[in-house]
Amino acid sequence: MESSPGPARSARAPPTPTCTVPGLLVGLTKLFNLTKVCAAPSPAADDSNGEAAAATKCGPDPDPGPDPRLVLMRLFDAVSALKSGYVKLQRAHFPYDQDKVAAADEAVASELDSVAALQCLCTSRRGIGPLVDDRWAQVQRLEAEARRRDAHIAALARELRRLQRDNARLSRQVVRSRNDDRRRAGMLSVPKELATPAALVRQFVAASRSVGNFAELLLGGACSLTAAASSTESSDSSGTDAAGAEQARWWRRYSLEAHLWRAMLLVGGAGAGDEECCSGGGGDAGSSFRRIMKPRDALDALMQFPRSGLSAFCRAAYIAAVPAEAEAAACGNLDHRAFVSRGGHPRTPVYRAFAAAARSVWALRVLMTAVARCSEPESGQGGGGGVRMFYAGRGSMYAAEFMESVAVVLGAEEEARRVEAGDREEKLSVALTVTPGVKVGDTVVRCRVLLCRRREGFVGIR
Repeated sequence: MESSPGPARSARAPPTPTCTVPGLLVGLTKLFNLTKVCAAPSPAADDSNGEAAAATKCGPDPDPGPDPRLVLMRLFDAVSALKSGYVKLQRAHFPYDQDKVAAADEAVASELDSVAALQCLCTSRRGIGPLVDDRWAQVQRLEAEARRRDAHIAALARELRRLQRDNARLSRQVVRSRNDDRRRAGMLSVPKELATPAALVRQFVAASRSVGNFAELLLGGACSLTAAASSTESSDSSGTDAAGAEQARWWRRYSLEAHLWRAMLLVGGAGAGDEECCSGGGGDAGSSFRRIMKPRDALDALMQFPRSGLSAFCRAAYIAAVPAEAEAAACGNLDHRAFVSRGGHPRTPVYRAFAAAARSVWALRVLMTAVARCSEPESGQGGGGGVRMFYAGRGSMYAAEFMESVAVVLGAEEEARRVEAGDREEKLSVALTVTPGVKVGDTVVRCRVLLCRRREGFVGIR
């Protein structure tokens, strides 16, 4: 008999183990719990619970006294292998390969078992917990030290910024001090015996005489200086008789002198003398001023000190004070002006007289500044210190206290005596100020004025 075919298989072959998502999640959860336990073990767990857990989950205790460093190295290796196995498991799904998935699943399960075994060491009493605690405490100490160092660095940075600000401020002070030293080194020192009101009055008288002499020289070298005096005087004098001609000549002379004074006093800039002097004590103090004023001839002083303030003042004052028409009338040409404009000082009688007048006015300005600075403390204490130069305005009534008349030169001697006697019936007023006046403290040097009768009305005089 033929045997009938055998019955169908009653039992199925055991399925190939595959990786399931729930199983993978369980393994990762164990890994996370392991990481938490190893990084920061809970201090609440007592020794009895640890021993019970070790006996329940891991069986008998491992070999006593494992090296914590080796355990940590094994833990890091196991975690790295677990990550590598998980990556292989993901790659086996795309494209899906059942054999590769099964092999990767077994590898991941094996690594999870290794990590679980290491977990037993981490949770046991003789595990790496004390080492982790020690390292954690050391990390806390290092972080506290880092915070202290950061605070110290911030404080040092604030101190550095403060020191930099102070250094910048001191640098500016040093630069200002050096500039002041250079300015003081280039300043003209005036001896104390010359920075007095009496010396200033003497210098003012000398300057008035020098300017008058230069005006006389210009007037004598030209037949007519009407154009030179046109900026300060305009009159309708006919000059038909000798008295009228003489009077017109004196008008021109004093008009020219007034113009020279005003022009030289208004000259500014380098070398003017207003801001470049200082009073000194003994020793070499005032030697610069003395050396400039020592030569009898002002041209010699200009040759000896070609870069001094006096040299610059003379060049600027000649261009401003001497009209081109007056130079052409006195010298016949304008060579002086051209030579002075190029920085030279011609050795001619006309320029020698001008240099003497300019040096006197320059010295007067220097002494005025020195006396004013010396009298500042007295003025601050309520004294009568201070230096002022004043003019009498055109049309002002004559005041003998502050004015000195030059009417005697106009051929009216009786009129001058009446003016000096204070006779106001003549109703004389100021036509122009020939020489300014100076008030030094309580000392007054009267200004020299040219008077006219109010009824005559010299309205053309400037």
